[in-house]
Amino acid sequence: MDSTVCNITAKEEAKTKLINFMKKNGIEYNLIECCGCERFCISFDCEEKPCCNSGIIIHTSNKDVLRIYPQDILYIAIEKRKSVLYTTDRRVETNYNIDHWLDLLDLTVFAQPHHSFIVNLNYVHEVTKDFAKVKYGDQEYSVYTSSRKISAFKKAFLNYKC
Repeated sequence: MDSTVCNITAKEEAKTKLINFMKKNGIEYNLIECCGCERFCISFDCEEKPCCNSGIIIHTSNKDVLRIYPQDILYIAIEKRKSVLYTTDRRVETNYNIDHWLDLLDLTVFAQPHHSFIVNLNYVHEVTKDFAKVKYGDQEYSVYTSSRKISAFKKAFLNYKC
């Protein structure tokens, strides 16, 4: 049997078991497919974006407050002592350091190809010894890789399961 068919069948079985458990225990819920990954998300309240779509509240460098969704982050770069988030629809400057983002983000989805960058593996299309190509729609970015971090980054990319 094709592995794709097996994955779809296993996914449907898991969904059915989850629905039966919730009904059996009288738990009110909304079950939706996450738009940031292939997981099922359960919302127990009016949360608009559950699962990996849970937002992060940040302060921008100009003191605005925003909600950013991790699945919308293409990559984060350190530029002129600020962390700059390149998202699917904008560029956001913050005063956070790279360690803040490494502590906050899911490191099974995000990886660091260089000490000044964190990349969302969902958007990586190619990895060379010098660059990781990050692509979203018609936008394409080249993110530097370093010789010290490239091996771990390639391993994370090869092992990544979206």
